Amino acid sequence: MRTNKVKIDNAEQRLRDDLFARRYLCKDEHGKVIETPKQMFRRVADAVAAAEKKYGASEQETARLTKQSYRLMISGRFLPNSPTLMNAGRGNGMCMSACFVLPVPDSIDGIFNAVKQTALVQKAGGGTGFAFDQLRPTGDLVASSGGTTSGPVSFMQVFSEASSAIQQGAFRRAANMGMMSAEHPDILKFITAKSEPGAFENFNFSVKITDDFMQALNDRPNEPHLVINFRTDEKYLIPKDIDIAIYGIDDLEPLGATDRHCYTVGEIWYMILRSAHATGEPGVCFIDTVNKDNPTPHLGKIEATNPCGEQPLLAHESCNLGSINLAKFVRANGTVNWKRLRGTIQLSVRFLDNVIDINSYPIPEIEQATLGNRKIGLGIMGFADALVLMGLRYDSEEAVKFAAKVSRFLTDTAHEASEELGRARGTFSNWEGSVWDTQHHRPMRNASCTTIAPTGSISIIAGCSSGIEPIFSLATKRLALDGDEFVEIHPLIERLGKRDGWMNDSIQEALTQGTPPSEILDFPKALAEVLVTAHRVAPAWHVRIQAAFQKHIDNAVSKTVNLPAKATVEDVDKVFRQAYELGCKGITVYRDGSRQHQTLSSPANDTGEPESLAGGKPRPRSRVTIGQTSKFRMGCGTLFVTVNRDEQGLCEVFANLGKAGGCPSQSEATCRAVSAALRSGVDPAVLAEQLKGIRCLSTSVARKDNEGVNVLSCPDAIAKAIEEAMANSDEDAIVPAILTSTRKCPHCQQPMRREAGCFVCDKCSFNSCG
Repeated sequence: MRTNKVKIDNAEQRLRDDLFARRYLCKDEHGKVIETPKQMFRRVADAVAAAEKKYGASEQETARLTKQSYRLMISGRFLPNSPTLMNAGRGNGMCMSACFVLPVPDSIDGIFNAVKQTALVQKAGGGTGFAFDQLRPTGDLVASSGGTTSGPVSFMQVFSEASSAIQQGAFRRAANMGMMSAEHPDILKFITAKSEPGAFENFNFSVKITDDFMQALNDRPNEPHLVINFRTDEKYLIPKDIDIAIYGIDDLEPLGATDRHCYTVGEIWYMILRSAHATGEPGVCFIDTVNKDNPTPHLGKIEATNPCGEQPLLAHESCNLGSINLAKFVRANGTVNWKRLRGTIQLSVRFLDNVIDINSYPIPEIEQATLGNRKIGLGIMGFADALVLMGLRYDSEEAVKFAAKVSRFLTDTAHEASEELGRARGTFSNWEGSVWDTQHHRPMRNASCTTIAPTGSISIIAGCSSGIEPIFSLATKRLALDGDEFVEIHPLIERLGKRDGWMNDSIQEALTQGTPPSEILDFPKALAEVLVTAHRVAPAWHVRIQAAFQKHIDNAVSKTVNLPAKATVEDVDKVFRQAYELGCKGITVYRDGSRQHQTLSSPANDTGEPESLAGGKPRPRSRVTIGQTSKFRMGCGTLFVTVNRDEQGLCEVFANLGKAGGCPSQSEATCRAVSAALRSGVDPAVLAEQLKGIRCLSTSVARKDNEGVNVLSCPDAIAKAIEEAMANSDEDAIVPAILTSTRKCPHCQQPMRREAGCFVCDKCSFNSCG
């Protein structure tokens, strides 16, 4: 592959032109582009404005709205989601919505009807979300056949395979969200389902967490975790000695009927954290927080979201999204033109409501649900760019306050616009009984109005930072349509450098090499002070920005908390807990390098491993650990040995006799010494070797009369338990394995990174979310 050094003043345009040609512009039967970007925007504006005629608009009024909509898009101030740009005005049967949620009923007919509906939605270009809670657990009775079910995860594989066979348009592939309640009996299977390389690559996973779970986690983390068979309402505990890969409902213990060691609330939480630390998934969805903002509770509870988590929807609902480029409204003096922003919000709400009327829906159930609630999702992109233009760092109190101010202004103005449309055109069909009727008494056109979505592709078109994410990289190596590589300086930096005359080849080269702006000669100092990229933003600031937006947004916020490679499981724990406490509806993390061969086009980050503790002192004990418990018959009773691990490996051992007897003080001393040695870095194999073979009289006598006694003493049992834990490796059946392969771009086969719930290719600009 040849490498050309493209001039900095045309790199952004080249990237944008390539993206238009790959994804958005109409092509003839031979694949030749037959449309320009301006013609595309005109096509979309004409189609969307045509909806006005349904409400009695004159030709002159329709023409005026067409012109306004065209200017809105061509200027980059607002863009609708990708399916609208691709499909509006291209004839009947073209879907313009990006987000869908489909129900998965607990029957073979229901499941495979949902698979069919998924195929139709994804063929039309949409992404689908599912809750798999209603599917009965593995091993549960199927009355019609007398057999047992294979469980939700096995049926999820059917959805995944169906999605893999579907190509969405020219450059859009199937995307799914799989969600499961932490109370489902198969929750361990769900958490570990993506531990196999390549498994469920077209799915994002999220565990639904209730307020009760979080309360128990905070107050009673050692309490056994309850799961519920939703078919029978029976409650169970999950024993630690089960095989996660194959366990069924009969392997669980009915509540109150066991003295076996079972998983606690804290241990289930730790499994989620450890998997998220290792692979970026699952995320968590605080489902009770979601339903507190459900605008139509009389129609039922929200059980799932779209693939990136920002759009909670009822069964069969869809939503069309659009985003406003906030950077376009920052004046030269660093202030926001709120008046102009208000007008853009009002016009954008009208635009998105019109899309609902001209849209084509894949199945009748979706059309009925969508027209019933008319949900739209107007959001923000270019937030990080706006902060730079205002002289604010992303990781600052001022940025958090500005995020709250912008989100409140966005939502308040959108509600005013929707109410105005409601008075003129009529409320959404399900208004009566909704919160807008019973609580707010406002005749709204749309059940919900605002969403913060990922904007990977449309932010490239608009030339701005994605969504509310920090700037990911100041310089990126891109792959052009013709195979050339070129360097793209972040559009805002390129424009500022060109405008003010300080950008030159040496600065471009330094940015490409990852040199921080503060260390580059001739780079403006004031600008360098506020240019902070994603991996240099502490996790707490990521969460605070998300929470500031979520406080005023109708639906939810799609955002990824970027973590450095050296981040620990406890760091993930802090992020998830902070997100819940601050009122976020969901959260995902992505640790740099957590997928092997991850290729980042950003400057080098602080990715070193945690420093070794000096002086041989044991590392501090993590607040939450997870492990396995082995059961041994002894001469003086039953011994339970628990071996726990933290993010660095085996870290502690506990031993407990099931009934009175034995030598508990000696066993406790042994466990304490072994635990200190493990946290000091001593090889567990060495410790096991030292303990193996030690004998005690009572156990030796018991071995003669009882074949079930297969150890020589308590120390020998502890050695065996350590070896069993080692045999499961650092990432065993209890803790999901780090993926040994990465998700590759379907266009250029380069590894992708995660951003705002999507997978993004920095080489060719492919975005899994459109």
